[in-house]
Amino acid sequence: MARRITQALQSACLVIAILAPVPAAASALQTKKPISKKGLLEAIRLNGLSTGELIERVQERGVNFQMNDEDVRDFQQAGARPELIESVKSNYRAEAAGPAATSNNRSNTGNFNVPAGAPLSQNEVVTLLQSGVSSARVEKIVEVRGVDFTLTPQVTTRIKSAGGSSALIGVIAEKSMSRPEPSRPAIRPPAGPDYDELVDQATSALGARNWAYGISLLQRGIQLNPGRPTAYSLLEYAELYGNRNIMTASSAARAAIDRGGRAVFRVYHDHDGNFNSFCTGSFFVSKQGVTFKADNGAHTFEASSLDIKEAKLNGFVGIKYNAFHVKVGDPSRSKNYNFAPATTSKEEANLIVGLMAGYR
Repeated sequence: MARRITQALQSACLVIAILAPVPAAASALQTKKPISKKGLLEAIRLNGLSTGELIERVQERGVNFQMNDEDVRDFQQAGARPELIESVKSNYRAEAAGPAATSNNRSNTGNFNVPAGAPLSQNEVVTLLQSGVSSARVEKIVEVRGVDFTLTPQVTTRIKSAGGSSALIGVIAEKSMSRPEPSRPAIRPPAGPDYDELVDQATSALGARNWAYGISLLQRGIQLNPGRPTAYSLLEYAELYGNRNIMTASSAARAAIDRGGRAVFRVYHDHDGNFNSFCTGSFFVSKQGVTFKADNGAHTFEASSLDIKEAKLNGFVGIKYNAFHVKVGDPSRSKNYNFAPATTSKEEANLIVGLMAGYR
């Protein structure tokens, strides 16, 4: 009795496996992984991407958490601008769940929606028939999936005894003659992190001052998608402030800008005209212009390339820090913004001013 029950269960499982719908190209339809709260806070604290870039990432990928009052406080303390917080609030996306169960009419009439799958074996054909699946239904399955056996008189007798019709035998004969030679299954390498995940991991590494690991992740991202700018921006950041390699940083900065992104520089922003009072933040250069965001989010500055009337090293204010200024507006009411490179090196100041001049 136990053996018969086991055999019946095995047959039922086989029928379900053959008839169950298979999600079509499930892996290809996966959406981008939403950004976590931890990952976004790390990016804000690093201040390696402008507020505009962070908003673009949030809008493209969404976030996997619904922002509450405590989250708002955490983001404000990290230095997030109000416009970024609003974007996070409106871009919640639940993590992708497994494929939802779909109803499948397995009656012996009418429904011939056949799921994709491997060719049927002789035993699978017989099991389907013996389990009550109509010969017409099995015929349709064979038409879609084919068979992996050759029809012989003995096999024909076995299938007919199980309830197979002449039409089914004819389809099996056709499919068995046209089946391709067996080939070895392709060996698929395990899927690794995508571009966005590599950038996320690199951001975390750079925030922990693990420069070598962050650089290796960014280089992998560039190899994966050399046309996107973000990995170049962060590579410039890591090379300049981690490795102190201004030549490599300069190349990465230009690559980021050329691809529609921004070069990023750590700077001091002068408050009183002599750097006695200042804040720290990041200064971003793009084809469109420049942006500054203080680390605490309090001070921000943005000017388009058309509005910038002058960008050059200072002759007096902050000269010992190799400070530079950006003059914005009409000559009659222009305004100077003074900044000094975080390294206080003339090479970095010249690189920043040179990039602004080169893309104006």
